[in-house]
Amino acid sequence: MYTQLQKDPEQHVQLKAQALIYPVLQALDLNTPSYQQNQHMPILPRTLMVRFWSEYFTSDKSFLRAMMANRHNNHESAALLKFVNWSSYLPDSYRQAYNYSAPPVVTGKSSVHSIGPHHLLADPRASPLLVPDTALRLLPKAYVLTCEYDVLRDDGLMYVTRLRNAGVDVTHEHYPGGFHGALMFITWPTDFDIGHRMMDNFVSWLKQNL
Repeated sequence: MYTQLQKDPEQHVQLKAQALIYPVLQALDLNTPSYQQNQHMPILPRTLMVRFWSEYFTSDKSFLRAMMANRHNNHESAALLKFVNWSSYLPDSYRQAYNYSAPPVVTGKSSVHSIGPHHLLADPRASPLLVPDTALRLLPKAYVLTCEYDVLRDDGLMYVTRLRNAGVDVTHEHYPGGFHGALMFITWPTDFDIGHRMMDNFVSWLKQNL
């Protein structure tokens, strides 16, 4: 993430903009409303996304099982849950059908929690939402694309809210009929109108902001 790159003494590039297309931004709460609503959606069901996260961190299958149950946070990662509290950062329309319950903090001496990859789970380079507003204020203007039928929808929505709260200029395009990966469907035989609209709008933003 840009906030981490800024701390690198060998990094001299100043980014002009950031563009995030149905982004994956956190692995602390895998039971947000969008994970619940779209858990069985084609292309990216919840089980597949959770497996991607687990394999990114470790080959330990016990950690995968813990993530599937949303019981993978220890005290180190749980201290950062405030940054992904969807009851605070999602619009009312996405919260009203769900009751927020913070993911449990699991304690004990089992290997998955004592030596599991929690230092990685809490690393903002893996989960860019896990930074304070003081870090978000340093970010360049943003373009964020989200889709209604996507387990990652709420990651993007929370990021938009937090960026705006931090004073960052954000262009947010949400597609009520969109699904994860829709931007790829712009050539025959999977030529969808929504994919073309996404591409046209994204390219238009790039031309205006780069």
